[in-house]
This record gives sequence, structure tokens and C-alpha cells, in this order.
Amino acid sequence: MKAITTEILNAIKAAQTVLVVGHVRPDGDCVGSVMAMRHICEKLGKTADAMCDCDKPDTYAFLPEYEYFCAPRYKQYDLFISVDCATESRLGECRAFLVGAKNSINIDHHATNPKYCKINYVDGDACSTCYILYNMFKDVDGLLDGESAAMLYTGLSTDTGHFMHSNTTAEVFSTAAELCKYGIDIAALNRSLYCNNKFSKVMLTARALGGIILYEGGKIALMNISLKDLQDCGCTSEDTEGLINNASAISGVRIAISMCEQQGSVYRVSFRSAAADVAAAAAKFGGGGHRLAAGCMISGNRYDVMEKVVAAATAALNSERAD
Repeated sequence: MKAITTEILNAIKAAQTVLVVGHVRPDGDCVGSVMAMRHICEKLGKTADAMCDCDKPDTYAFLPEYEYFCAPRYKQYDLFISVDCATESRLGECRAFLVGAKNSINIDHHATNPKYCKINYVDGDACSTCYILYNMFKDVDGLLDGESAAMLYTGLSTDTGHFMHSNTTAEVFSTAAELCKYGIDIAALNRSLYCNNKFSKVMLTARALGGIILYEGGKIALMNISLKDLQDCGCTSEDTEGLINNASAISGVRIAISMCEQQGSVYRVSFRSAAADVAAAAAKFGGGGHRLAAGCMISGNRYDVMEKVVAAATAALNSERAD
């Protein structure tokens, strides 16, 4: 890691303007790593911006320097840095900045990442991109501080399911402890992360929970969120983040599925599992991700899509049994 860290630091030092970008529909690891990377570039004396192809993610408005998110100042940057983005297509409209940049860096923890930038560091065994960033820069004197620690903890916590997923290791807990040493208020940060839902999202959660359907003797749980649900509750697609965890928490469920309707009869589908390879299920529809957490986009009639995703999940479940 020392060699790639040096290469990345040299690329940052050689640039004057830097744009840090994450994936569409950013989650906590994406927002945390985008903001932390921007902050690090600023500490290195660069003019740095941070954005994703999305509306500003108000869920993370409690983070330091939130006002600098989604605010590009230039049409072209010397250096483009992609973090937590498994494929170039998931950059969305921000891909234009990658094409126009003089140099580019890709830092990610998705094993399927095809390494689409000039400089690439992909660790598919890492629990989160924020974990990677911490380990890359922890030994660089003065580079990490309280602000970046709060950002990095956000990604570390959310991508491990608040330290409940199987990707939680002794090293993960050690990293969390080291981040706390930078003086972050861990209790306040956790409250902001997990006890700070808008009433509209609570109403959406209630509606989503009421519509859960169980298959395969309760081993598969399907949650279906329509555009009407979003409209009636005053929510957007971004407010569905984390809802699938409620389906995963049902006793006996091995695979949870969330279907969220988009415009034009398109469904954003997320899979979560305790053991089955749901990345294989998502791959059947052109998607991907991690073995236990993956997603895809599927076009079609609602009930046809439901049938397809449940069939894919059943196949993954059967494969787990065979193993």
C-alpha cells in the first residue's frame, strides 16, 4: 500500500485543481469517502471540489464541510478522483469530468471494479472505501484530523451495517478506535447516523414494511416501493437507503430484496444476504456489487420484475444450500 499511496500523493501534489466524485445515489461510504478525499486534497494545498450525480444528500448534512458537497466550480480539472465507484457508468453525468481531466485516480473496495482510471487502487477485501482511505493516509503526518475522522467513520460504520455485517473484523474495530482518537463525538455521530430520520422517511418505512412479501418458507423477503409510495410520503428515491435492512432483520430471512420504482417502468433492485452469493443474482440483470450486497436495474412490468428477482434470489439460495 505504501507504493500506491506515494503515487496517489504525488498525483495530488502535481495538480492544482481536483474533483472528487462518488457514485450515483450515494450511501454513507460514498459520501464519507468523497468528503474525506476532498478534505485531504485541501490540506495538501489544492483547490478541491466534491460531488456526485445526485441531489444533495441531506441525510448526511451533519457532517463537517457538508456545504462543499455537490459544488463544482470549474468545467475541467487537473485531477479527477473517483472513490467508492465500482464502474465508470456509475459516475453518471460526472463522467464528463473524468474524460476532460489531465490525470485520474480510482480508489474503491468493489472487487468487480475494472480499474478505469490512470491510477487505480482496488481492494475487494476491504469493508469500505473509507477504511482504505484511512489506512492509506494514517501515517502521513498531519493529513488526518477530526473533520476527516468523522467522515471516514461514517463510511466505516454504514458499510459494515453499524458493525453487524460479516465484513466486520478486528481490524475494522481497531480502525474505529483509532478514528475516535481524533476527538470525534462518537455518541453524537451515531445519533446523527441512525436516529435522525425525517418523519416522511418514517412514513415511507411503515408503508414499505407493510408490503413485505415472504417466499421460500420465509427465507426470502421482498420489499416493493412504488413511485406513488414516494410521492404520498413526500420522499425521493434517496430516502429508500437502508430500508432493506428492515427486511434483512426478519427472523429466518436469508436473502432480502428491495425494489424501488424509477421513472419509465424501471426498477432499482438491491439484494442483501447473510451467506448466499447475491452478486451472482444481480449479475443476471447486468448488475453487480459484493457477494452479500449487490444491485441492478431492471425494466419491465412490476410483477414480471418481482418474479424475475425472486427467481434469481431462489437460485442463489439453492446454490448456498448446495455448498
